[in-house]
Amino acid sequence: MATEAVADDYLDRPLRALFDDVAGTDSVPAAGSVIATLGALSAGLAAKVAHRSHSRLPDAEEIAGRLDALRLTFEPLITADALGYAAALAVRGDDRAAAMHALSFDLVLIAEAAATVAELASTLALTGNPNLRYDAEASVRIAVTVTQIAAELIGANVVETELSRRANSAAGGALAAAIHCASTSGSRDR
Repeated sequence: MATEAVADDYLDRPLRALFDDVAGTDSVPAAGSVIATLGALSAGLAAKVAHRSHSRLPDAEEIAGRLDALRLTFEPLITADALGYAAALAVRGDDRAAAMHALSFDLVLIAEAAATVAELASTLALTGNPNLRYDAEASVRIAVTVTQIAAELIGANVVETELSRRANSAAGGALAAAIHCASTSGSRDR
C-alpha cells in the first residue's frame, strides 16, 4: 500500500529511505516530495554561503536566518506531499478533483519558498563570499527548477486557478533572479 511508504516522517528516517521509496513501486513519494527535498537542500546550501559571507555582506546573518526559515518550510512538505498525494489517489469520482486541488496548496508553498531562495541565493552569488559563488549559483538553479516543476504539477492537478497563477508567478520570479545572476556574474568574469 502506498501509505505504508510514508508511515513515518521522512525527516526522522535515513535519507536512503527516501531514495528507496522514490525509486520503489508505490505511487508515493513522487515529484512533490522530491522537489520539497531539493528546495530544502537549495535553501541549506545558500544558507551555508550566507553564513560564510559575513565579512563581505553586512546582512549575511539575516539572509542566512531567512534561508534557514525557508529550509524549515520545505522540510515537513517532503512527507506531507507524499501523504497528500496518496490520499488524493485513494479518492474516487468527483471528489478527486477537490483532493488534487487541496494537494496543490503545498505545491504553491514549495514554489513560493523556492522563488525566495533563488532571489536570496542570487544576491549571495553576486555579493557574498566569492569563493562560494558557484555554490550560490547552484542554489539558484536548483530553486528555479523546483519552482518550475511545482508550477507544472499544479497545472497537472487542477484547472487554471489562483494557485496556478501564484506558482507561475513564483517560477517567473525565480527565473528572473537566475537570469540576473547569470548576466551579472558573466560580466564579472570578463
